[in-house]
Amino acid sequence: MTTPASLQTFARACRFGWLALAVGILVASPAARSQVRNIDVVHDGDTYVVTVQVFAPVNRAIAWEVLTDFPNMAGWVPNLRESIVVKPGDRQMTIEQRGTAKFGGVGFSYTSVREIVLEPQTTIRSTQVKGRLRKQESLMTLSSEGDGTRMQYRLELVPSLLASAALSQDRLRQEIEEQFSAIVGEMTKRRK
Repeated sequence: MTTPASLQTFARACRFGWLALAVGILVASPAARSQVRNIDVVHDGDTYVVTVQVFAPVNRAIAWEVLTDFPNMAGWVPNLRESIVVKPGDRQMTIEQRGTAKFGGVGFSYTSVREIVLEPQTTIRSTQVKGRLRKQESLMTLSSEGDGTRMQYRLELVPSLLASAALSQDRLRQEIEEQFSAIVGEMTKRRK
């Protein structure tokens, strides 16, 4: 005969088993894991230098398609409200983006005009020519890795005096991770 105590023990074991199974599925799921492998933020004087390594479980063509889909970026980049190609081109273009960068509880509206230089499916070089930051330059490099794409990103920025008061290495790291997680999410959606 089964006693109430043994039923409770069995029920706890079942709940624990389901919990362990659910946690195991979440940990093993590529969609649940952050695809950002490493973010290093160095603050030297007025300049922040960010280096990021990201893995996307998609081929390089899909990764490239998402990273260069400037007209539609506001649909999946969290802090971006509008993205326009001002001067189109195959390997060089000018884009204008508007949005709100959030650092902790403080948000800063921005408009950034950047010159983009493309080396198809290999590199994206971006230089701000007009905007609120005193300097913004970045380089994205793509390479194949197994069944996916490894992206290495380097950003150098000098914030305005107002933004520098709220900006910190931790807040910048958090903002970058959020953006890249969203970008890889869009890449994964397009994989189908």
